[in-house]
Amino acid sequence: MIHRSRKLLVAPLMAMCMTLAMAASAGAADVSLNINFGKAPRWQNVPGTSIREIRQGERTDYDMFRYGRKYYAYNNVNGRWYASRNYRGRFMMIDDRSVPRELRRIPRNHWRNYPTAWEDRDSRGSYGSSTTFQVSYGTRPRWSGVSGTSVQMVSMGDRPNYDAFRYGGNYYVYNDNRWYTSSRESGQFVVLAESSVPTELTRVPRENWRNYPTGWDQDDNGYGNGDGNRGRGRGNQGRGRGNN
Repeated sequence: MIHRSRKLLVAPLMAMCMTLAMAASAGAADVSLNINFGKAPRWQNVPGTSIREIRQGERTDYDMFRYGRKYYAYNNVNGRWYASRNYRGRFMMIDDRSVPRELRRIPRNHWRNYPTAWEDRDSRGSYGSSTTFQVSYGTRPRWSGVSGTSVQMVSMGDRPNYDAFRYGGNYYVYNDNRWYTSSRESGQFVVLAESSVPTELTRVPRENWRNYPTGWDQDDNGYGNGDGNRGRGRGNQGRGRGNN
């Protein structure tokens, strides 16, 4: 009887072990991500940020960026982030809360797959259904530098009924309390979270705006202080003019 009872227990125990092994294997596959390149990729700056990205023609299936001393990869299949100190080899999964906020400043047109969680957050925010904005000019606009900044703006005589600026190789439009961005001067712009607006734009004096952004406070010099992360100091944003 004892031997028979043991035999009856063997099959369920083996099945349970196989199930646990398969689950562990699947979990391990999600915990890490192996990224390989045929040759060393070339990196370039993401305008208006402290981030570097791989040139468009050399990218893998994942979005990968370099910030500080680490590399970050986004896997759109499972919507998870991974980090490594080496751009080759194994990346380990990280919590979304560990993703540097600076990565949110990357314009959408620099992504292969924009993070799903960020997309959902934007759609639940104050943007409603206006996720794009069409920018057009009657004639080629004239751009002029904004004194004391690395920003260029459309000359007043060529300016439409919204504010348009150029900074670090990208274009930014402010209309109806929303920000939009594009790598092109005109055409379809995509909505941009205010937390991703380059700090340098807050240095544009109020008299250079058609509609000054709602919620930007004023200091004695007329520059926006915003939520405390904005103000007179340029930090990493003011070092280069990009294509300006």
